[in-house]
Amino acid sequence: MSQPVSSKPLVPIYEAPADTLDTTAHLLTISSTASPCHIRLVDCQALVTQGVLRILECPEFPTFPYSAISYPWRGVAIDPRESISSRRFAVEGAEAGDPVGVDVLRHACAASLARGNPYLWLDRLSIIQNNREDKDWQIKHMYKVYQSCRLCIVVAGGVQRLVRLDEETSWIHRSWTLQEVLAQPEVTVLFDWKLGPGECLSGGTIFTISEATPGESAVAPLTLILQACTVGTLSFNPSNAREGSSESLNVEASMFSAQPTKNSYNDIPFWRPQRKLFAPNVAALSAALDPVISADPEARGHAVWQSALMRTSSRPVDMVLSIMGLFNVELDPAAFGKGDDARQMATVALARAILDAGGSATWMGAGCRVEPDRSLSTFPTFPRTNVAGAALVRTKSGFQEVSELVDPVYPVPEALVPLPKGKMDEIGYFTFAARAARAYSAEGAPNGEAAFDGSRWVFAGDGESCAAEESLEAQGPPRVFAALLGWFNQYHPGYTPAHDLKNIRVMLLAEHQPGRFRVQSFLALHRSYKTSVLGWVETTFCVGGNEKEAGK
Repeated sequence: MSQPVSSKPLVPIYEAPADTLDTTAHLLTISSTASPCHIRLVDCQALVTQGVLRILECPEFPTFPYSAISYPWRGVAIDPRESISSRRFAVEGAEAGDPVGVDVLRHACAASLARGNPYLWLDRLSIIQNNREDKDWQIKHMYKVYQSCRLCIVVAGGVQRLVRLDEETSWIHRSWTLQEVLAQPEVTVLFDWKLGPGECLSGGTIFTISEATPGESAVAPLTLILQACTVGTLSFNPSNAREGSSESLNVEASMFSAQPTKNSYNDIPFWRPQRKLFAPNVAALSAALDPVISADPEARGHAVWQSALMRTSSRPVDMVLSIMGLFNVELDPAAFGKGDDARQMATVALARAILDAGGSATWMGAGCRVEPDRSLSTFPTFPRTNVAGAALVRTKSGFQEVSELVDPVYPVPEALVPLPKGKMDEIGYFTFAARAARAYSAEGAPNGEAAFDGSRWVFAGDGESCAAEESLEAQGPPRVFAALLGWFNQYHPGYTPAHDLKNIRVMLLAEHQPGRFRVQSFLALHRSYKTSVLGWVETTFCVGGNEKEAGK
């Protein structure tokens, strides 16, 4: 085997014929041959042409081309009635995840070779799964793993078997998959496909489907598959169609969402709980991938927080560690525990690092209809951890899918004001300046509307009316302020809403200790109030809401 150009050689640490790998026979292990804190890759050529699984190791990040796989730890289950001839094998230390299908690995290696990448990174095989030192090192450098690869391959159904485009998967609900596809500009989706190569049309966009393994699997760009899942279908014209034939095949696309076709793009106000147009998970990820929107750090950061809010993981802290690289932050996984307290500590650490580097609080307003977190109110309530399935959050009516409470919007700083900047202390209190007006209970405002009667602003949201005065004179505790957050546009992949009018977002901040506030809720105002809210007085707030610290 010829070595690629690198300052350090690749050393084989595992090799076995693929047809001998079997979950019922043994667990694959590299713990006795691998060195902790090293990079490991699968030799694609050996598997595709020789049927040999060969894992190689290097002490530093490679400078030669390789691909990396993005997939859910627990994917689409294999129906016992299905005829699956491919062998599957489990890895020591990762028995809780799905076994690895040899055919899936072979298809991924073929897709990698087709792009000129002879090696493949797959966490199941590239991390010593029963070695804590190696795991912590790999997690700390996970963003670099995907940033350094030449191609990210999405295997949405997991590593047991490839899924078709019309099979819904949990990939978009998993926390780590977000960073994996945003770190690398070239991302492709690998799926089961028997129709051959050809051109597709979906949502007015034409793109190509290329075969990975002829007659078995194919690849297409992630951005275009996301758009197809938003529309629900794609029109496919095979390259091998009869000459002169104009017939096309209509293919259902629901890999990343399975929204009912009755949903439309009507502009329904964001506070109405029945609103569910299409998968907000898809919209938030599409916004983060959109080259125009992502060029603005505030818009991209907000899309990242929105996407992260709608995802979950088996470990609470992973919901933070899985996105830190997207904000150029490197936290030490060993510094945090495993429970909800660890997630809060990591969240504060990440937010403080972003603010200390001069960044904005792009997490604010990421989920306006999600109850603010009881201990860290500038953030929405964190979803329940889950090793599989969608992210859920507790509401007054029970647990609800977070995506049903998130609106597809992104901030536009130049349209009104930038998102807040400031400092956060070690328990999560965020000090920042914002244009604000005093708010208090009032009667007569229609629910979800705002009006100005010449002396006061009258708002209503979530069934509770309030008013905000132009004056900031003290009126006794508890004080409540309406603070301007910014201007937000709706986002739909491949579509521009015609009735996006309530663009101004306002926070209601309630004082729970002298000089300390909590985010109570959010309001959406009509764009016609732009001049008036810009006349509010700039005020400094200290916002957090740690209930233990507050003695509650």
